[in-house]
Amino acid sequence: MMVRLTPLRLLCAVLVLAVVFLVSFIPALFRGERGYDILPERPPSPLMGPAPKVPAFGQECSPFSAGVMKDVTIVLKISAGEAKTQLPLYLNRLGRCKQDLLIFSDHKDTYGGFEISDALAHLRPEYKFNNPDFDVYDQIQNGNVTEGKTAEGLRLDKYKFLPMMEWTSYHRPESQWFVFIELDTYVNYDNLYRFLTHFNPKSAHYFGSPVWPKKKTVFAHGGSGYILSRGALNKIMAFGRMFGENKHFPGTHFFGQDVKKQCCGDEVLAQVLKKSGVPLRGYWPMFNGEKHSTVRYNAEQWCEAIITMHHMNDDDFTELQKWEESRLHPERPLMFEELFNTIEPHLEEKTDDWSNLSEDVVYKKGSGPAKSFDKCYKACLKDGSCMQFEHSGIECRLGYSVRLGGYHAPKGERKWTSAWMKVRIDAFKRAQSPCQGARFPHSNP
Repeated sequence: MMVRLTPLRLLCAVLVLAVVFLVSFIPALFRGERGYDILPERPPSPLMGPAPKVPAFGQECSPFSAGVMKDVTIVLKISAGEAKTQLPLYLNRLGRCKQDLLIFSDHKDTYGGFEISDALAHLRPEYKFNNPDFDVYDQIQNGNVTEGKTAEGLRLDKYKFLPMMEWTSYHRPESQWFVFIELDTYVNYDNLYRFLTHFNPKSAHYFGSPVWPKKKTVFAHGGSGYILSRGALNKIMAFGRMFGENKHFPGTHFFGQDVKKQCCGDEVLAQVLKKSGVPLRGYWPMFNGEKHSTVRYNAEQWCEAIITMHHMNDDDFTELQKWEESRLHPERPLMFEELFNTIEPHLEEKTDDWSNLSEDVVYKKGSGPAKSFDKCYKACLKDGSCMQFEHSGIECRLGYSVRLGGYHAPKGERKWTSAWMKVRIDAFKRAQSPCQGARFPHSNP
């Protein structure tokens, strides 16, 4: 029996939908909550064209071994001082995994069969002339390389970002996605693949963890990793043609920007992308500036999927790799809820010579809670939002998130002691878990 769709019934249906919208969406909006989708465990289709086989998520080299990342180029930015020290560790972690890898530095070199391109090699002389930031560049070209990162090398680093765009397009004209990372960036490639399947690389996309400078362009934090689509790279290349003199020599200019006056390379890149018609779409906390031991585990960082983390040293990578190999369900998207297992065994009621990075409430020297560890504990106990605290000998700090932190040696009259409110942490876990799928938050901005 068919139901006749009368104007009255249609109006009632519209009113029902409106009520559902008001009840579910508007309160979350006023609470400042972001919407989200659920990241599928098994994406319905490959990024571009048919996949040779279905990725075996959670296994070594997945999804590269399945061939579904063949259109994705990983762009690694290093310094000359890291080529012989940190780059070998990075390549060793790749093991048998075959990535399409581009490496840019401030000195042309080769290592392990990989060519290292000098991103600054083709810059016109006027950019280097009378610029003290390039003094170290001349020293590097003459073979005077200091191992590791240096202050001079960090000042030079910001000049690489814009030339890298032209170099990348020049070296990989057929790639569809470009993932820009640094040596201390962790990438969960299973989740990266799941994420990218939601987007068309022919459209202009710029993804990352947003930084919000006051009255300036929002930009993706470089160390946390950022992604450009082929469409975005084409747009910035088109914008750059008015500044380039020879299309056969990439990286000759700075797209009309005075980089010397800028703070950071990732910031000036975002400015040029915006002028090219490519604004940032921010996907924090999936793209994250912290590592597993410093992440703020809270309601915003619990059921969300993890794509990148930052500030990882070699021990961190080794520890995390061993933990990942022991996951009960490695085929499932990695979330903060599960990552919390890496730190939970280390949370104690009191740990000496340790800073757990509490930061939400600070009681300065002379205040009651700052006078002793016990008084700091009582301040935390009184504050229902307090999940942890630390006493430094002269200050008391309360934290509303759960963080592990790290060792902190005494310094003069200061001695760091940290503690976690384990009963409250257990209650938080019960309230938030289990997660019903890995959340894929809507972009902000």
